Amino acid sequence: MLVWISLGLFVGLVTAVMTLVWWKVGDQWADEEYKKFGHGGGGPKGPPPKVISNFDNEPTVVQMQSQDGSDSGAG
Repeated sequence: MLVWISLGLFVGLVTAVMTLVWWKVGDQWADEEYKKFGHGGGGPKGPPPKVISNFDNEPTVVQMQSQDGSDSGAG
């Protein structure tokens, strides 16, 4: 019985220590990332996202064309 209690306390202590170490390392990593990239502050750059509102309809099949104008589909 004493062995199981000791083992449980040991596992709990090791878990707590490892969690604190992991937390410290993660905090240092986050600080480095913040210094590299800043706070983010804003939306993505580039054109605004395209909203597709007709989900009820069947999707349209589009054939891709190569640069010379020929179809790239099989068959």
